[in-house]
Parts: sequence; structure tokens; C-alpha cells
Amino acid sequence: MPLESTVLFDLPQSEIASLILDRIGRSQETSVVTGFATPGGLVAIGEPIKARPQILKTLVVGAATYPGFETLDELVAAGVPLDRLHVHLGHSSESTGKRNPFVRYHPMLHSKVYYIELPNSTACAFIGSHNMTSFALTGMNGEAAIMLEGSSDSPEFEKVRAHINAAQTQAAKYSPEMKEAYAWWMREFIEGLRAEMRLPQDWQTLRTILLFARAGSAERPKTGDELYFEIPEGIAIESLKTETHLFLFNSLPADPSEALNRAASADARYKCNTLGAENAQGNREVRAHWQIQAPRSPLLAAVERQVLRPATPPDMQQVRARVEAPAIDPFEYLFERPSVEWEPEFSDDELLVPKSSMVQQEETRDARVLEEAMGGMYRVPKWKLVKGLRRREPSGLTRDERALRLAAPEAGSFILVSVRRRRKDRTRHQENQR
Repeated sequence: MPLESTVLFDLPQSEIASLILDRIGRSQETSVVTGFATPGGLVAIGEPIKARPQILKTLVVGAATYPGFETLDELVAAGVPLDRLHVHLGHSSESTGKRNPFVRYHPMLHSKVYYIELPNSTACAFIGSHNMTSFALTGMNGEAAIMLEGSSDSPEFEKVRAHINAAQTQAAKYSPEMKEAYAWWMREFIEGLRAEMRLPQDWQTLRTILLFARAGSAERPKTGDELYFEIPEGIAIESLKTETHLFLFNSLPADPSEALNRAASADARYKCNTLGAENAQGNREVRAHWQIQAPRSPLLAAVERQVLRPATPPDMQQVRARVEAPAIDPFEYLFERPSVEWEPEFSDDELLVPKSSMVQQEETRDARVLEEAMGGMYRVPKWKLVKGLRRREPSGLTRDERALRLAAPEAGSFILVSVRRRRKDRTRHQENQR
């Protein structure tokens, strides 16, 4: 019988629990290797195993929550021999740290293999990204897999069995008394991964005015020249601390975000000292060599006789800066304070529900228990597609915070005020070999 392969991921959210259930229900032997397991995953495919516990030849779990390991106890209670359950603890290494004498974020078992021996010397294998979890198996996660079917003596199935045997050989035999230790080991991995996120800690909370403008190649300020421009009224500017960075382009980028991305390759870049800001639009005459005209389509223009009489709109403030140097160190700029919080932006066009009625029942039960424990009303979650993240609006913005929103890239102005920055050429963390 020739080996046949079927692609199971025409959509990322594709349910395969029913296919696995059908094959396990007709199986003579079943072996599973999974990187991660949850109670809902066993609910999705476990009924035929509990009905005929001897068909489970081996189950190798890389990691699980404590309730996930309790699910293994349910298999034992149903009659699965204990020596057929295994926990793959991955690899680690001794560390020089006193608090953590071993490396917590380590190579781990990540395989997802469901191998099923069927009557008439045939076999079936599901190989892909599906862990033994309800989200993965019932079409809630974005997953991909290939189903192989054919003669059990196929060379490809020999390789599948060899992989399962190798994973089992590397794993420890499951011990119900070690559930807490296994869950602790998984928690240590997650904490190590959290450390590996390495969110930058070298941000400077320092306001920087960013000027992006179009200018011909002959229109270049000199050191000591003074600039005039306007920013939204209400933004707090401290002249001694606030730098101004001027970026000139022969052809202006399409929008402020593109200008930010191309800042390091601007045709000219200048570091400037901010001389002062006038929030009350009180300067009727300003001394300046250059001015930035039209903040949404800015142009650097020379000031005739170096005297400017600005017609400042009532919602803008007047700012002057002096060119200090014709170069700027490359920076990454942020326009949000460190305390900003985000929330998902949902799409109303796609609603995700599990495809397995058994998993729906399990999720409903678990959700009810959780809601009751929290003292709230029971509510079945509705899983919606997250199409983006948006800033969570705090209650009561200050005048400064409202004004800063007008000087962020999404506002459309090429004159921006960042609240944090970090050097791009700062020594980066070395990449670990994994």
C-alpha cells in the first residue's frame, strides 16, 4: 500500500481532533509525542484511549501545567500502564549563577507526533505543530500538519517510530508524586524565557523634538544657525534638557513613520540645542536663519534678513533651536511613556469556537468554575480575531499628554516630540546558540 500524504492546513484554524479520534478509535496501538499538554487536549482525543487503555503504547509529554499532569493520573486510573507515560525534561546546563545554578531557558522537546497503528498492517501519522491542547486540536490556534497514511512497514513510518522511541528513551518515566516538580520545571522554563525577552533597559526618559523636512541640496544650515518652528500648544519643553534633531531629505518620505525609519539615512542630519518655547504665541518678531514651514508637508526655508514675523495659530507654540553639529548619533525614538498599557483591537468579522462538542463542554465547565471562584457571573468566552493593539486610554489626560498625542507619528505631522530614546549603536546582547 503506497504512502499517501494529506495537507491539513488550508486554513490556520483547522480542527483535526475528529480525524485523530477516528483513527485512535480504530487503532491497535497509539503513540503520542507532544511538546505541551493540557486537560482540554486529552478531552479532545482521550475517550477512545480511556475506553481501551491498552492501545496507548506510549505518551511522551515535554511540558504541562499541573492540571495537565493530573490528566495523566486520569489515564492511569482508566487503566493505562504507568510505564507507558513519560515526561521529557529537555536539556539544561550548569550555570555560574547563585540564584539559578542551572540554565532555566533550555532546549526542550517540541515534537508533535500522533502515530496510530491500524488493522491490516496499515498506519496513520499526524505530524505538524499541534500540541495536545484543546486550542490546537479543535481549530482554535493557527496550526499546520500533514497526515500520512499507508502500510505500517513504510520506510517513512520506520522513521516516525524511531523518532518516538528516541524521545521516549530521552524522557523520564512519569511519576504521579513528581507532578509538582514537573510543573515547577516548566515554570522555571517560562521564567527563563521571560528573562530572554530582554526588553531594553537603557531607554532615556528625555524629550527630543524631531524635525523632518524637505530641503534642496544647497539649503543646508551651518553650525550656529538658528531655526524656528512650531509645535502643539501645551507640550512641556525644558530648553536645557530638550534636544532638537533635524533631518533633511531632498525628497520627503511619504509619512512620519517612514521618515522615522529613514532618519539614519536622511540626506542631512543636525543636532540642535533648543533655545526656548513660547506657549502664549507672544513673539511677534523672531530672529532666525531658517524656519520649518507647514508641519504636514514641511519645507526648510531661509528667513530673509534673519528676521521672522510669525503668524502663529492659537493652538501652537513657538520654538527656536540652534544648530550644534552636522551629525546625530543614531537613536530609536518612542512616543509613549513606560507606563502605557495596551488592549486588543478586535475584529467583528471572525468569531472562533471549538469544533469539538466534548471540548466545548470541558471549556464551559472550567469557565464556570473560574467565574464562580471569582465571584462573577458565568460567561462563555467569545474568541475574536485580534487585528491590532491600541493604547488603553487613562482616565483624565493632562494638557501635556493631550498635546503630545498631536506630536506623535500617527497624528500625521512631520514635527514630532518623542518622550524616550535609546542609542541604536549600543552594544547588543549576544545571541545564544540554540
